[in-house]
Parts: sequence; C-alpha cells; structure tokens
Amino acid sequence: MAVPAGGDIRWTTYYFRDLDLATALMAACDRGVRVRLCVEGHPRLATANEDVLTRLAAHGLSGGLRVHVPALSMLAGLHGHLHAKIYAFSHPHPSALIGSFNPSCNIPEDEAVIAEIGDQDRGHNMLAEITHPALVAGLRGHVERLWRHGASSLLRFSPRQNRVLTAGPTSIYFYPRLFPSVMERDLLRLCAGKGIRGVISHLKMGPLARQLASAARRGLLVELLVHDTERRVPKTTIDLLAEAGVKISRYRHPDKLPVHAKFLLLDVPEGRIAYFGSFNFNPRSRYLNHEVLVRTGEGGVIAGLDQRFEEIAQEKNQ
Repeated sequence: MAVPAGGDIRWTTYYFRDLDLATALMAACDRGVRVRLCVEGHPRLATANEDVLTRLAAHGLSGGLRVHVPALSMLAGLHGHLHAKIYAFSHPHPSALIGSFNPSCNIPEDEAVIAEIGDQDRGHNMLAEITHPALVAGLRGHVERLWRHGASSLLRFSPRQNRVLTAGPTSIYFYPRLFPSVMERDLLRLCAGKGIRGVISHLKMGPLARQLASAARRGLLVELLVHDTERRVPKTTIDLLAEAGVKISRYRHPDKLPVHAKFLLLDVPEGRIAYFGSFNFNPRSRYLNHEVLVRTGEGGVIAGLDQRFEEIAQEKNQ
C-alpha cells in the first residue's frame, strides 16, 4: 500500500480473512495513514472474519474499525448484510476499486472455510478502478458515512443514500434505496435484434429474473453464465429462464473454483452499457443489503467485460 502518512484508506467489505492484508493496514495506520474500515460482522459463514477482526481490534487501528452486526441477534437471518466492496485510496492518486472481490483467502489456508465460501483469489472475480475525482470523492464519502453511522437499513430513507453519483458515462447507485429498480429500467429499453450477456454468481426469482425472461420472449438474445450451486442459482430459476429462451448455463470448474463476478452487458438505444458491482440478482441484495452498483457506457470497461465473458464461456466449454 503506497499511501503515505497523512493520506487515507477507506474500505468496506463482506469477507475479510487475509491476515497479510490486515497487517499491511495496521502498518499503514502506524505510519500515520487514516484508516476507515467497515466489515460485515455476521457473514453467511459466521466465523469467517474472526481472526482478522480479532487482530485488527487488538491493534486498535486508531479507532478506524467498524464491524456491522444486526441490532438484535434474532433478526440475524433477516437483516441486511454489509455486502458492498469498495477499496478507496488517497494516494498515489485518488482512486477506488469496486466489484465482487473479497479479500477472503489466507496463507496457510483453511480448506474447510474455502470449501464453504469458495476460493475467491483463484475463482472468477472482478474489481474495476474508478479514477474520476467526483466519483472517487462520492465513494470515499459513502464509506465514511457507513463508518460513522453504521450500515442501518434505515439509510434507505437518506437523501445521500439515494443520490446517484454521475460523471461522464458512469453512474453509481447505493443500496438499500427507496427505488431499487435500476437495471429494470434499461431492460425495458433493449433494442430489438440485440441482446444481453452476463456472468452472474447469484440469481434467484424476482423482478430481474422475470425481466430477463421477458426479454428472451420478445426475441432478444440473452446469454447468461451462472454459478454452479443450487443455493446461489436454484434450478427453478434456471428452468424459468431456459423455458423463456434464455441461453443459460452453469459454470463448473474441476477444482470447484467459484464464478463470483456479477456483470451484465445490455444493448440499449444509445449504445452498449454495462452493469457491475457487488449487487447480487436476488431479493436480499435488492431490498436489504448494503451494495454498490455501477452503470457505465465507458468503452474500455465494456470491451473488458465482453472479453471476460468470452474467456469464461470458453473455459466452461473446455
């Protein structure tokens, strides 16, 4: 981490198991970097973050650590998770990484944990670098608010939470929000004869799945690569989409590596756009979780995601 004394690091993540990375954060704090770190305290594998959180808490991290836990333990199954992945740095230039990657691996590795959550270092994941000053400032401010006020579900009523960060062809949306139908608006605007392609780790029945099925029924080409587990993508969802004409297939790796990326490429009247981020295509992400979702028409990003789709599709067919 090349952030000097007087700079700052602002992160939020769901899984954090990388002890070397935690040590680097502590070293940054010790040399005078201001660290703001928000971590989910009750992930699906409840013990996954314990070692890192214990070490960070023991260090003190100059009070920069905030652990998100449900207000009442009885609501643990219903509360929104802190699922957003934002890694923002002030130096060597202001930037932020957004995507699906959690620092969830460690050395030496606990094979039982990796069997449960997947090897995200070797599996298909993604982070995109945001460098536009206005977008970076907005992302840094968002992490700061989560650190100061916590990841309450009541933030959905906050004007700041519902504000859309926009610069050039890129817009960033934060969840939970009062009006969650962001991608759906573009799915209704798809060009006849064009289509949709994407890689989706979590896909369950809901408005997005139904809109994808509707697009296929209207004659659009819809191609999806999804995770291979029933938990993340149920067979009922696969069957619904396949019956509608969606070209959908599961990614199965011989080493059981996950496909954890989440992105869609859409052909809309003004051209091709992409959606990506931490947002899962399921009700929890739509209504409960703290997520970040990016919409962009930036050509380099779209070309990179298009190429990534082809690479994963080719690997799946080997």
